[in-house]
Amino acid sequence: MRAGGWSIPDLDILKPVDIAKGNGALLYDVNNRGNKIALGNFNDAPRGNNPVKPEDLGNGFLMRNGFTVLWSGWIQDIAPANGVVRIQLPTAPGLEQNVWDELLPNVRNAAAFPLTFKASSTDKSRAQLTLRTRNSEAARVVPASDWEFVDERSIRLLPAGTPFSIGVLYQFVYPAANPPVAGIGFAATRDLVSFLRYETGEANPLAGGIKRALAHGTSQSGRYLRDFTYRGFNEDEAGRRVFDAINPHISTARLFLNQRFAQPIRMISIGYGFLSFPDTTFPFAYQDETDPFSGKVEGLLTRCRARNNCPKVIHTTTGTEYWQSGQSLVTTDPQGKRDARLPDDVRVYHVAGTQHIMGATMPPGVCALPPNTIDPRPVLRALLLAMDRWAQEGTPPPPSTYPKLADKTLVTFGQWRFPSIPGVQKPVRPAGKPRFDYGPDFAKGIISRVLPEPLKGDYPVYVPQVDADGNEIGGVRVPDQAVAIATSMGWGVRSAASGTPGELCYLDGSYVPLVRSASARKEYRDPRPSLAERYKTPEQYVSRVNATAQSLVRRGYLLDEDAQRIVKRASAVRW
Repeated sequence: MRAGGWSIPDLDILKPVDIAKGNGALLYDVNNRGNKIALGNFNDAPRGNNPVKPEDLGNGFLMRNGFTVLWSGWIQDIAPANGVVRIQLPTAPGLEQNVWDELLPNVRNAAAFPLTFKASSTDKSRAQLTLRTRNSEAARVVPASDWEFVDERSIRLLPAGTPFSIGVLYQFVYPAANPPVAGIGFAATRDLVSFLRYETGEANPLAGGIKRALAHGTSQSGRYLRDFTYRGFNEDEAGRRVFDAINPHISTARLFLNQRFAQPIRMISIGYGFLSFPDTTFPFAYQDETDPFSGKVEGLLTRCRARNNCPKVIHTTTGTEYWQSGQSLVTTDPQGKRDARLPDDVRVYHVAGTQHIMGATMPPGVCALPPNTIDPRPVLRALLLAMDRWAQEGTPPPPSTYPKLADKTLVTFGQWRFPSIPGVQKPVRPAGKPRFDYGPDFAKGIISRVLPEPLKGDYPVYVPQVDADGNEIGGVRVPDQAVAIATSMGWGVRSAASGTPGELCYLDGSYVPLVRSASARKEYRDPRPSLAERYKTPEQYVSRVNATAQSLVRRGYLLDEDAQRIVKRASAVRW
């Protein structure tokens, strides 16, 4: 598909053979760095970008419920590998400025530092390499004699073969030119979804079959949805609403996309690394709030509210986002003094005791503890169907449930009461929400101050309070977490072998099983009651799991089919 000088070479649709027999909903799965996510999140499908066989569709949840699923490219410069969806964008010729890249090695043999953009000059006098071991440290300049350009797309340390140090944060400033017009990615999504939803002619393969459009985005792609809505793209060129409802999942910020020399694949500033990348700027919440630093009054829905085309919002999150990316600011005022009043068309759900994504995000040995294995996906399935009913019929979804200041389930780090569990190092602090000066034209998408300079005054962040086992108490408590056989955390810390022990370990949580007996608990000096002390028999444990699951079903946070699977899995737990 081509329009106005840009193209979408990659476009995939999974639809019912007879579109009239579908449920009328188009589910746009915003790809994450080119990868298809929805089949994993809703169908428990294996990771992959080429779903052509029945086993690629997992449990078939989306198909059984009649959804048409759409993927398309929106992010530039993704390598054409593993079936990723891509987009080719025009460039802005003649523009040149300094940019910066960041490297945080998590292996010991990283010998090259790849650059996001082609350097417009390899003159070392126009570039600078710095390093630091923690975000809070001042950067140290690496002498120009200790590094060199390998070519226009990478640098290395000298003498050649010297590896970049594991756990050290490197930043490299260099000149680049002719950036892609990355913000077109927003328009590409808007125009494609609008076409598939509203076009009635033969050119539309879904003509007549789509009555409403929903969107799901995970992490980076959830930030895309928040920014897409904030910047007014939920209105097509004919003034019509694009998405009826959106589900930003594990996403608290916006995106480094609608700027010159954008790097949308980057994480936002977190506890260690990814220092100073936008867009973690105000506003954070959906409702209007007042920025205590600028006095600006704004929310993510301000623009669409004025145009009467806001989507309904189902915002889902895990413990990791509170620790690493300031999730508390989504539901508090920017000064952290009060719980915010969410708009009527916004719901927020915290899946307590879960981590950012299922599985490890770091190489073995980087994090001090195994990753968290509590599965939030059953909650996502229930909430997707609730979101669809909300969009189709106006039936309200279950009430929001998340940690709050008022009931002290959301607390400062100093108020956080995590138990002293043998072998568990507590984090030094949650990642802050610092502010940066990107230069006078940042509002126009131009970052002229490279590297960005820190500003005085941070936004306060809060974390979920925990019970005596160290398990979070606010939000949707799935049976695996509420009927504890372990302490499951949304945070992890880096190991001694990682070079920066004690720092938050990227997006991994942690999982620490309970000991089996009172004698073992005494031997290990574990303050948490053992399995034998909690549950007289395995049958009692299964009974409690079943009761918790059925309560969640009645309240709308779990489907009966998932409740049955959870109870069956609990029955197989070995004591």
